[in-house]
Amino acid sequence: MTFSNYINAQQIENEKAQISSNKHLKWYLKENQNHWIGIHTYVQLSGRVNQNNPGSLVNEELEKTTTDISIRRFRIGIKSQVSDHLFVYTQFGTNNLNYLSSRGPSIKLLDAYAEYSFSEKFSIGAGKSIWNGLSRFSAPSTSTLMVLDVPFIALPTVNTTDDLLRNLSIFTKGKFHKIDYRLLISKPFAIRSNAIPTDPKEGIAEFTKRSSNMQYAGYAKYEFLESESNRYAPHAGTYLGTKKIFSFGLGYKFQSKALCSLDQGEEKFHDMSLLAADVFLDLPINKKKGTAFTSYLGFFEYDFGPKYIRSIGANNPTNGLDSEIASFNGKGNSYPVLGTGTSILYQLGYLFPKMGKNNSKGQLQPYGRIQYSDFERLSNPMISFDLGINWFLNGHLSKFSLHTQNRPIFFDQKNNLKIEDHKWMLVLQYQLRLQ
Repeated sequence: MTFSNYINAQQIENEKAQISSNKHLKWYLKENQNHWIGIHTYVQLSGRVNQNNPGSLVNEELEKTTTDISIRRFRIGIKSQVSDHLFVYTQFGTNNLNYLSSRGPSIKLLDAYAEYSFSEKFSIGAGKSIWNGLSRFSAPSTSTLMVLDVPFIALPTVNTTDDLLRNLSIFTKGKFHKIDYRLLISKPFAIRSNAIPTDPKEGIAEFTKRSSNMQYAGYAKYEFLESESNRYAPHAGTYLGTKKIFSFGLGYKFQSKALCSLDQGEEKFHDMSLLAADVFLDLPINKKKGTAFTSYLGFFEYDFGPKYIRSIGANNPTNGLDSEIASFNGKGNSYPVLGTGTSILYQLGYLFPKMGKNNSKGQLQPYGRIQYSDFERLSNPMISFDLGINWFLNGHLSKFSLHTQNRPIFFDQKNNLKIEDHKWMLVLQYQLRLQ
């Protein structure tokens, strides 16, 4: 295959990968359409009711339940095939713009990288990007997700050594027949001590400000059926029955001396060594009716050092904590989702037939997800689950999602972290995408 033919093939495959694509935001720079520039944008608007964790405060007032409205994500990006070999990508955006957010400019540079393609088998790029290793959803396409939000177990360094999953890195990618691979070397962002604990603790590992070692990651998947486009880094959550996908992937992430703990008062450094394996299935059942089945199974073996654990509460609706009555989870909607130990993640969904004449009433897709984690520091397994339903008015370009999540609440009982309660969160989200 010649290089120009390869570029054309990649463009065709990429067009197929875009669900309900909007072609009006792409302009060709040459008559042969090999060179182009395009714009994409999307926004996710959320309304939510959250049962807050014990001790959660809003402006120093105890609040058991919070109802709020927020912008979960906003993105606007520019992408261009500058020449036969050079591709450039830039994206701006923000996350978690809610009633507690700081006022003033909130849009930031998320991605800025250039990529040079030698062939289908090998491309190399550099800059700030979401190109990542470890697992499928370690680089998630947040505008094509099936479940409302990303699985945080697949994002082990989110906002610790990365910036909204982005890294300053050099990456390579390519396809060898049925194998799709990506490898990268990153310089981790400096740890922000005001956001992440960094002081060494006795027998408990935490990320350290004193480490500046390089980070290495990779992911390879075997595609049994149709091939997915690797033009962009993010992996789709569901293709809504437009592709037959069945893949098996393996990945890793490693950084030496990334964490630190105290051993009888002496500092001891620990490598971050993470492994993952996953299987993704996305199959049309009846193309005429538009039905499809989506399933994902991920296995994660994480070693951050002794008893490392981290609670995450995305788009947190509270801003304080009364330590006298607080749980181990922390404030708002946080819960222990990452740590040293073994985790299993499973999600599945079913896309019902198209409704109305000419699909005028869209499609419904109920889904579920469960995470089981045996973390070293917890006395009980951490089990959380999500249930919801998507209403696709125009594929991923216009959709509503009604989502509920149940999370366990852990309390420290004489140095034993045990479950004493569960809390719920209900979210209604609308997504509008132009691409």
